[in-house]
Order: sequence, then structure tokens, then C-alpha cells
Amino acid sequence: MLDYNRTVWQDHIVDMSTGEVIQEGTPIAARPLNNIEEGVASVTEAANQHATLIGDLRSEVEILKNASLNNLTSNVFLENFANLDSIKLSTGIYDTAAKKIYV
Repeated sequence: MLDYNRTVWQDHIVDMSTGEVIQEGTPIAARPLNNIEEGVASVTEAANQHATLIGDLRSEVEILKNASLNNLTSNVFLENFANLDSIKLSTGIYDTAAKKIYV
């Protein structure tokens, strides 16, 4: 992930009675706004990737936990599929709500 270049924004402040500029404001232009867009897009992509990895790890931990609690020490496996379009389930049940296959 690229480092995000933070902009410290400042208000443009003018003395209303004298018209004197007390503080120059940060100009709004395409470059800083595009920097914000890139930062948001980068963080969103990373968050989506992390959510997928966390889901995969959650499944693995659940399977290993259940296997351990039920004293299953062999033939324990986990396979992740993007979808079940190319899978022909000959034995077992596919739970569409939980997105799990029970064999």
C-alpha cells in the first residue's frame, strides 16, 4: 500500500472590518482532492482484502475447533471456493444461508 500524503487544511480568514488576510487558506485544487480519492480507494481495497482474509481464517479456526472438540484427528480439511458453479455435490448438503457444505 502506498503512503498517504496528508494535507493539513487551513481556513482562509479575512478581517471583515479591514479586509486584511489573517490566514491564507489551503487552495482547493484537483491535486489534493485526487490525493484524498486515492487514499480512500487504497484504504477501501485493503479493507476488502482484509475482510476476505479474516473470513477465511474464521472458517479455518471454526473447522479446527470443531474437529478438536469432537476428537477428529485425521481427515480434517478446508477448501475455499469462490462459488459452487463448477462443483457437483454428490454426497452432503450445501447450506446456502451459511455458505457451508456438510459432508
